Order: sequence, then C-alpha cells, then structure tokens
Amino acid sequence: MNRASEKNVLLIVEGAKREPQLMGRLFESFSLADDYQIVPIEINVHDFLNKLFQEYGCDFEAVDLKPFVAELLSNEKAAAQLLESNFTDTLLIFDLDPQDNRLDFKRLELMQDYYCDSTDMGQLYLSYPSIEAYRDFDTFGYSSLDDALVPSDVIFGQRSYKEWVARRGDSLADIDRIDGYTFACIVAVHALRSLWLTDEQVTQNAKESLVDLAGTVMNINHSELLLNEIDHLNNDSFCACCTCLFFIANWPKRLNDVWHKAVMRGLGIRLF
Repeated sequence: MNRASEKNVLLIVEGAKREPQLMGRLFESFSLADDYQIVPIEINVHDFLNKLFQEYGCDFEAVDLKPFVAELLSNEKAAAQLLESNFTDTLLIFDLDPQDNRLDFKRLELMQDYYCDSTDMGQLYLSYPSIEAYRDFDTFGYSSLDDALVPSDVIFGQRSYKEWVARRGDSLADIDRIDGYTFACIVAVHALRSLWLTDEQVTQNAKESLVDLAGTVMNINHSELLLNEIDHLNNDSFCACCTCLFFIANWPKRLNDVWHKAVMRGLGIRLF
C-alpha cells in the first residue's frame, strides 16, 4: 500500500468492463492516493444470491466474503491475490436486473439490510436497473424525478436499457473523458433521485440538500431506496439510479470542494 494511502478498498463487481472502468475513473478523477482492488466475478446479483443461499442459507453473518468470492473466480492468481490482501473497505456492486426471472425481493432486501457498512461487513451498491444508469439523465437541464423514469417495456426486457440510455447522446458514454467536476454533478443527480424516493421533504428543498453533497450522500438509506424501487417496479415503473458512485462521499472534503467549484464555475453539468 502507498504510504499516503489511508484506505485499501475491495470492489467486488458484476461486470469485467464497465464497472471497473467507471469506478477506476472515479478514483482517478478525484486524485485519490488510496489503493483499491477491483474483482469482477462476472455473475449477476441473482446468481450471487443463489450461490450464497445454497451455501449459507440466510445466515449472512456466517459468510466470509473473501474466500466466498475467491471460489467464484476462474483465475487462480486473482483468487490468491484476493485472499492474501487486507482491505479497509469492501464494496459489492451489482445491477438490479429487474427483467431476470430469478429476482427475489425478499433476498435482496436481506442482502441490502446486512451489507450496509463498507468498513465492516461490506456495503451493497445496486444500480437501478444497471450500471448504465450513471448517464441516464438530461445533461442540458436535469430538474425532476420524471426525467428518471424508465418505461415498463424497458424494465422487463422488451427493449434494451442500453438503447434507451442512448437517447441521452454520447456526452457521458466515454467514461475516460469524465472529470471530477462532472462526476460530482453525476453524484448529485443520483443523490437527488435517491432522496426524492426516500424523503418527500427533499422535493421542496433540492438545492439546500446539495449544499453538503457528501453529507447528503452518506445519509441515503439504501434499504429504503430498494423498498421504494420495488414499490415502483410492482406498479410497472422504475427510477434509474446508480448508487456505486456514492462511495466517493467517504472523502467528504474532497467531494464537496470539487462539487462547489463545479457549481460556482459552471463546470460539469447544469442541474437546475
């Protein structure tokens, strides 16, 4: 670990391409000295839960994530490196994939309730419906929850979500071109969406909620967010939201400094 590092973060991610690219660029764009290891397991959250329940039932406390994940890896060297490393934080980053017929709300709720602290058992970050939600908003004037709604035919797989997101244009499709100012704005977009789903008062005070962006993000209740997304899903609606970027709030001064500069200088994305 680098001498300047305070954290060594384990990121257990679903995909081998977009998630590592997005999270790696997030760390890079904020110039973080902290170390991290990204481990793609290349199965979705429903596969992960099936394997976990087959081995442990619903006893999450009995799960030792490192050896459990190591067994999922086909690369023996990567598995050995994982087992030999010590981490200050553990993240589990998955798509919700609502079109998957193995979707089990109760299991997901149990998983989200348990994995709620990155420095202890780990923090589960779900993308609704997938990681591509990070760019699913109007970059020319995002202002309401209506902009976040995904139609039912996209939710349930009749149309591709990637094709749906493509209507937004290509300005954020190239992850390597996203800078810290833009990331801060993206975090603000998804923080607002999360709060609109979990806190009715925020609708009236959106700008005030973003003064301390890091504090707002850290106070988001991920279990409540999942329950509200499930309620919307049961009514053939859905709110696009990418929560994995919220981990950057663990560096509150850095996030707030970049965010305030983005707002004051008109950098990044216009939200209001």
